[in-house]
Amino acid sequence: MKHLVLMILFCLAAPALADDLSAPGALLAARRDITVTRTDGSSFTATIHYPGTSATVGAPLNTAAGPYPIIAFGHGYIAPVSLYQSTGAHLATWGFITLCPQTQGGMIMNHTAFAADLVSSLDWIAAQATVPGSPWFGGADGSRRGAMGHSMGGGSAMLAAKSDPRIRCLLPWAAAETSPSAITAALSIECATRLIVGSQDAIITPSSTSAMYPNLAGSSQLVTIVGGFHCGFVDMSFAVCDSGSITREQQLVLVRRESTEFLLLHLKGDLSRWSECWDAPPGGSGITQDAARTADIDGDGFVNGVDLGILLSNFGTSGAGDIDANGSADGADLGTLLSAWTG
Repeated sequence: MKHLVLMILFCLAAPALADDLSAPGALLAARRDITVTRTDGSSFTATIHYPGTSATVGAPLNTAAGPYPIIAFGHGYIAPVSLYQSTGAHLATWGFITLCPQTQGGMIMNHTAFAADLVSSLDWIAAQATVPGSPWFGGADGSRRGAMGHSMGGGSAMLAAKSDPRIRCLLPWAAAETSPSAITAALSIECATRLIVGSQDAIITPSSTSAMYPNLAGSSQLVTIVGGFHCGFVDMSFAVCDSGSITREQQLVLVRRESTEFLLLHLKGDLSRWSECWDAPPGGSGITQDAARTADIDGDGFVNGVDLGILLSNFGTSGAGDIDANGSADGADLGTLLSAWTG
């Protein structure tokens, strides 16, 4: 009950936002390579990006601002995790810990195994946060888990979200179809999901990712970057890259903005971000957006008292709680929520 009351008060007092989410946040970004141990005792190397006490490789975790939500990020086909370094650093400055497994980098990629390594990464850092003496002690919030990825890593993130319902926010970029099928896996994914594609992607065409969108069971979005391309999601070109009508730098600005706002809302629980995430994007934003809202307003996979509190605090206004997107949270939305109640 206390949590519900605080949530309502927060919604009522949420300030207007003017920050640039494509720019670095207030924290310092650090990174290092770590060894993640799987449940079977085997291990693999991952690169971890995190808020540090300084912006240097291997700097200690800044525990004063934690604990932080945790994200597993899947690289694309034969793409080294170093191609996503700017993304990991950006998210660290906004208060997220991101783990990038360095597995499945060969010509033959096992999507099921890669999805399992994404989940293992989250399990590992969550466990480390509970071990006194660990460099991650008290720094990671294992209850706030997200999955991201690019291309084959995006499709594998979909498989990870299907296998692990503890993942509460999913953010694939140019997600590729996988084996087993990410399109089919979407039918079992109930967490908040934002699929991001480039309109001029010549490697994984937007239609491949957009086939996943209507299958998603939870609150979901399909965001299209106008003029975006497949290699615009990474820090530099590599073999067989494509191009678009915008530059890589322009695309990364949009990718960072769209990713950060969704993670702040659905992984950090910053409900002041609702309108910028779920309202129609303004003209000149560089994106188009399709959206399907459900009664799971906070996107955690459950329809419960938290969602009810959000709706009631916004009753009669637009924004969070307006499930049917008619411009106002009203009795129809309340009926939809109660009929979908999971507790």
